[in-house]
Amino acid sequence: MIKNTLLLIGAVLLGSLITLTACSSSKSDLAHQSLSATGVTASVSVKAAPVREAATAKPESHSLWNSELFNDSRFQLNIQLTEREKKEAKKMARNFEAHMDSSSLFMYHLLSELKKRNLPVELAALPLVESGFNPRARSHAGAHGPWQFIRSTGKALGLERTSNYDEFYDFIESTDASLRYLEHLYRECGENWDLAVAGYNQGEFAIKKAIRRAKANGVKDINFNTVRLTAHANLYVYRFHAYADILRHPENYGVSRPEIENRPAFKRVQVAGRVNSMRQAARLSGTSLSTLKHLNAGYLSDSLKSNKQRGLLVPVENVNRLEHAIGIEAAGDKGTTLSASND
Repeated sequence: MIKNTLLLIGAVLLGSLITLTACSSSKSDLAHQSLSATGVTASVSVKAAPVREAATAKPESHSLWNSELFNDSRFQLNIQLTEREKKEAKKMARNFEAHMDSSSLFMYHLLSELKKRNLPVELAALPLVESGFNPRARSHAGAHGPWQFIRSTGKALGLERTSNYDEFYDFIESTDASLRYLEHLYRECGENWDLAVAGYNQGEFAIKKAIRRAKANGVKDINFNTVRLTAHANLYVYRFHAYADILRHPENYGVSRPEIENRPAFKRVQVAGRVNSMRQAARLSGTSLSTLKHLNAGYLSDSLKSNKQRGLLVPVENVNRLEHAIGIEAAGDKGTTLSASND
């Protein structure tokens, strides 16, 4: 009796061991097949799992603010706020988040341009001071666009204005002109960024005159504190310092930067001959009309006609839909123009 019982227990244990082995083998095979299907090669399938998890473990690593475009090495000016500038920063922090929301579609492009030219990332604060990143901003003094160029200065830097397009409001064109101008001012102001920024506000002639006056008065160390500037230029530099500090340390002011991915936010789509209406481009791309107008502020009306093949800036997540829609409708229309009348 005891012998039969022992034989029975042994048979049950042996069956369980065989079942567990089979299940383990099956799971290993399935894992290997899954990795093979995605193009991942691994000698031991179990080791591959942590790699796949690591790829999506920390989405914050994809943030623009954690990228090389915005790391500490890109801050070159070592700004230490004075008491006067700290007061300005507290006041300006009230509008910071609203202005940064306006910058969301443009900030990656701007930081990329600053890095490409090896310019201080603090200069990203200038459009905050000038316009709050409003591409269609206009001042009572006759300045236009996100970088607030007056017509004579912008024209000298190559910005054009036609009946239906104004490059002063084009963020891409005006940013290029502004950074070239700042580089020029930096060289003309003895490679001093504070004086270059003051010159951006006061004008090249005025800042160079102030520097010459300081030298004539025996000033050897030419800098922001030794060159006599207008009260308005001084305030401008204070605000630049303040906004640069808020941009770098928003937590010190109880505000935050918007979440922006570390990738281009838009792409230029060539729509000439296929779509002539921004309203229709919004419908075809699935983008809101207000977003398209924000990105393409250079167009002065709903018409996409201009003197150049400028294309249309479209959020990256909507590009495929627009390009696909244009291809289908253009083919179906035998290449004829999709005009506003088709809406």
